[in-house]
Amino acid sequence: MHVDALETVTLLKPDRASYTALDFLGWRETNSLKVAPEFQRRSVWGRPAKAFLIDTLLRGLPVPPIYLRVRQDKQKSRLVREVIDGQQRISAVIDFIDGRFRLLPSSDARWASKEFDELDERDQDLIRTYPFFCEVFHSISDAQVLEVFARLNTYSVQLNAQELRNGRYFGYFKQTAYGLAHEHVEFWRRNRILTEQGIARMQDAELVSELMIMEMDGLQDKKASINRFYADHDDSFPEQQRVVDRFRATIDAIADAVDFLAETEFRRRPLFYSLFGAVYHRRFGVSGVELATPKKPLNENERRGLRETVADLTEVLIQVRQDAPVPDRWVPFVNASLSQTDNIQPRRTRLKQIYELAF
Repeated sequence: MHVDALETVTLLKPDRASYTALDFLGWRETNSLKVAPEFQRRSVWGRPAKAFLIDTLLRGLPVPPIYLRVRQDKQKSRLVREVIDGQQRISAVIDFIDGRFRLLPSSDARWASKEFDELDERDQDLIRTYPFFCEVFHSISDAQVLEVFARLNTYSVQLNAQELRNGRYFGYFKQTAYGLAHEHVEFWRRNRILTEQGIARMQDAELVSELMIMEMDGLQDKKASINRFYADHDDSFPEQQRVVDRFRATIDAIADAVDFLAETEFRRRPLFYSLFGAVYHRRFGVSGVELATPKKPLNENERRGLRETVADLTEVLIQVRQDAPVPDRWVPFVNASLSQTDNIQPRRTRLKQIYELAF
């Protein structure tokens, strides 16, 4: 039977509802919930992802909507709710209530390392009654389900590398990087290191990730190692507190010494990476950088030297853009700042010249 366009639109329009974990558990008990229909992908979430979701619920933060299809069972004796999109969220909540995993340790959460039965009654109720917003389709076919989501994805912006990481990893390294990125959002804005659009698309988290990796393992070639660090430190991150403390100390040192950063070339991310590296090496030492360092806070002479170096190198790059001749002493830095800026050799060259000029 032919269905015209107007009728199709009406048929595929979902109802909006709010359901809780208690609803999902009740439907499970009556065999009227299918978490993994035939067309649905199987669960791929590990413990960090599940624990991150539960942490989100306990903090009262939003999660994406869940898509359900409601239709009669084969005997036409009852309604069955099938999870079109949201399988892993529902499974994580049910698994946690069933005692199948415990939360990750966390320094700032009262529920750290606990299973559901170990939570106090207030926190258990937060999970049981958290409102999941749902889009509910009634009696639509598999083909119509696929059409709906094909059209939804048509209007999606292609994800960048950090946005893809955000959907893949949920553990310690990710949470640390995003925490530091959000903590310093005014620093990125004030110094024009990132645009509002860049921050919205998680470029701040990617930059912080690269700086954290430098702290842990020295200068890297491009962004090739980021995924490895996210994966290796998803379940545990023994160096977390040291990385966080040193990151904050380095940013504070830069902010204190160079209060005009927004007007310099060092607001560009590749050059800021090198500026951070030079200051970090002076304070703590960067692995693989063979430059003598006292590993102490900057004194007044060093802060003055850093300010003058940032100003001088900025002036050099401005003159280059105006086709002025470049003195020989600046040529390595200029070349390393204008091409292949994320490659490891230009990164080494920039850090070395900043460091030797400033300190």
